[in-house]
Amino acid sequence: MKRGLVAAGAVALLLLTGCTSTVTSETVTVTPGASGTFSDGGTTVEVQPLTAETPTATDEEAVFLGAVRAKLRPDNVIPKATDEQLLAAGQEACEALASGTSSDSISVIEGEPTNAMGGYSDSATIVTAARAALCD
Repeated sequence: MKRGLVAAGAVALLLLTGCTSTVTSETVTVTPGASGTFSDGGTTVEVQPLTAETPTATDEEAVFLGAVRAKLRPDNVIPKATDEQLLAAGQEACEALASGTSSDSISVIEGEPTNAMGGYSDSATIVTAARAALCD
């Protein structure tokens, strides 16, 4: 009986030693907004800064903007037009086309002079690009 108790005690001791573990925890303190590699003891953490992304144009908008920028006359009346302004003009052109307005008579640029044929050269570029890329 003593042998059985000794054997049972030995098994219990082995089982208990196999079930123990040590848990360690390390804390790395990083100042908000900081970036780089930080270490505290044996732990190393790499922190990348959070940066805002510039919204990108949709594929249709990118095609529209590319076409307008490529086809505007060198002496156009809107040399400093932003992408947002051109997109707004393109939407205006789509609305005018949808309402049945003839593309030759659409001007989406305030104060734009007519050309020799009575049309609007720079607006025509915007209307053509809008029809191809933006209008439903």
